[in-house]
Amino acid sequence: MVNFAFCYERDERLDLVKNEILKYFQRREVQIAVMCYHNAYELLRCLDCNCPDILFCDMEKEDGLMRSTVLKAKRRNRKLISIITRQEDYTPPVEDVLLEPMYILPDLSRKYLWPYASLAYETFLDDSDSFSYYVRPEYFHVPINEIRYFASEGRRTHIITASRRDSFYQKLDMVETRLRPKNCQFLRIHKSYLVNAGCVSGFNRDYVTLTTGERLRISKYEYYRSLNAHLQDLKNTMSGRRPQYWEQ
Repeated sequence: MVNFAFCYERDERLDLVKNEILKYFQRREVQIAVMCYHNAYELLRCLDCNCPDILFCDMEKEDGLMRSTVLKAKRRNRKLISIITRQEDYTPPVEDVLLEPMYILPDLSRKYLWPYASLAYETFLDDSDSFSYYVRPEYFHVPINEIRYFASEGRRTHIITASRRDSFYQKLDMVETRLRPKNCQFLRIHKSYLVNAGCVSGFNRDYVTLTTGERLRISKYEYYRSLNAHLQDLKNTMSGRRPQYWEQ
């Protein structure tokens, strides 16, 4: 069971976040453990016996204690994922890189709490070689090297592998964020397409051709330029073991 912790000084904030997150996972019939704290001192005292896996907290008016507490929690649980609220003019210190993955919550509303809870939970379920997503009534875990590409359509993202084509609710930008720290090469070629470089057999200014023969549109010159640079670097790095990429 995944341990969620919520740390907010004001009761109305704490109750709002806790209730919305519980409601979200109840709808998915997923059990989670929940811990509530009013300040960094309470959270700090409980780290030794009950360190969270996913932490929602404020860093809006904190004096450094919350950050040091989250850093301590991160040392105890390397998989810890933090979702924080903070002031718009906040400048993150260099050490915030040690807290990653850390996501910035735009505001405390269902509009953001639910997708960020999903993002954090599925990121926690992942390992370096897999991608997790939810299709009612269960979560699926797919090896990264089996994924050909992701395609977005409205609020849904489609995942395409050799054996399945599923759709799940998560924006393609969030999918890209989750893939970034993994040991894989997924390339954005369109606002609606994220492609596994290992499945690319060829490309030109307008299209990417996959090893299956599928053709996917490249929408911007910037995507084409980035694609060309990545594939050339990949070919040079893995010379002799990768397919030869060419402009068709």
